[in-house]
Amino acid sequence: MAQIDLIVTLQAAKGREEALHQVLSALRAASLHEPGCLEYRVARAPQKAGRFFLLERWADAAALARHEHASHFLDGVRRVQACCKSVEQQAVEWMLE
Repeated sequence: MAQIDLIVTLQAAKGREEALHQVLSALRAASLHEPGCLEYRVARAPQKAGRFFLLERWADAAALARHEHASHFLDGVRRVQACCKSVEQQAVEWMLE
């Protein structure tokens, strides 16, 4: 099975930047302990207030599916939605590594 890479772009609602950062940090910490999680990174765009990015790398579709059903993920999604103006997720294929 093929590795899956995701990039998630999140825009915090005004005044919710720090709350979103805390939610993403907790989600990262829990996700890194999951079987099949190869990488889980959180970034912030310094030139764009409240813009965050996640880079997730999963061993395969089964690992990602388990993640999407994990209680910490489901709770994290609810908490992210409470902090965000927008969320966009894209599966990507790297052209060069």
